[in-house]
Amino acid sequence: MILFSEVTKRYEAAGAPVLDHFTEKIDDGEFAVFTGRSGVGKTTALRLILREIEPTEGTVFVDRQDIGRIPRHQIPLYRRRIGVIFQDFRLMQEATVYDNLSITGRILGKSAKETESRIMHVLSFLGIDHYHKRYPAELSGGEQQKVCLARAIMNDPKFLLADEPTGNLDPAASRELLRLLELIHRQGKTVILATHDINLLNEETLSCRQIAFPETEGQEA
Repeated sequence: MILFSEVTKRYEAAGAPVLDHFTEKIDDGEFAVFTGRSGVGKTTALRLILREIEPTEGTVFVDRQDIGRIPRHQIPLYRRRIGVIFQDFRLMQEATVYDNLSITGRILGKSAKETESRIMHVLSFLGIDHYHKRYPAELSGGEQQKVCLARAIMNDPKFLLADEPTGNLDPAASRELLRLLELIHRQGKTVILATHDINLLNEETLSCRQIAFPETEGQEA
């Protein structure tokens, strides 16, 4: 469960808060969609969950834990519960798909055999097991985003955050990505998607709950 309790976030460059006394609960196993125009705080909310930033006021709870109290040296361990995909992919261009994913296994201290097994399982689950020897430049935008999704679920996270993941994709690739997010959600994962593309959501049959962010004068980081 994720709970935002009276959360306000101000950035030095913004006069008004990006989030202003924001309160919202996301239950375990829910597919929540943050909606609203650019700048209303969708990305800020995701960054708060990741503990990349801290609220100016209020509290963010994850699994009933006030994550603001997590010591800095324990934040990497906390983040192992969370998978993230971004609009801009963030893949290592000089590494193959396999090598992009194997880094997660090394970070988690897995053996080469365990890492290989997990990589091939994840790629097969997403229908891209034949991409493992390719480089990102050899893939389309939609294919690269699938690789990013594979990387995000390598550690079997409880929570999956997707920050405008269809922003650089064509409509067909966007629909395919949403289908995969729904498939992951059906496996019991909590999925949080931030998007301004309401039209795309309306085209798809997703078992999701939309959370509309109110407009403020603040600017999203």
